[in-house]
Amino acid sequence: MTVQECETRDQRFLQNIREMFAVNDLLCEHANRLRLTIENAAIVIRGELPSSDLKAELVPSVRRAGVLSRVCDCVQVR
Repeated sequence: MTVQECETRDQRFLQNIREMFAVNDLLCEHANRLRLTIENAAIVIRGELPSSDLKAELVPSVRRAGVLSRVCDCVQVR
């Protein structure tokens, strides 16, 4: 796979995750507080959420987006 193909795939993964956050009843109003990146072949989520219940929705939403790679949840609960 070329570098360009990898970058395109990664961007597609990130977009799919953003879409899953947007349609999640709990996460949709907080999705703009979350930053997604791909670092060392892992999806990294950063930001802040107001409750641990919302934080618990993150990884399942990533999985529903079809991403089976590592997920690093670095989100803080405030």
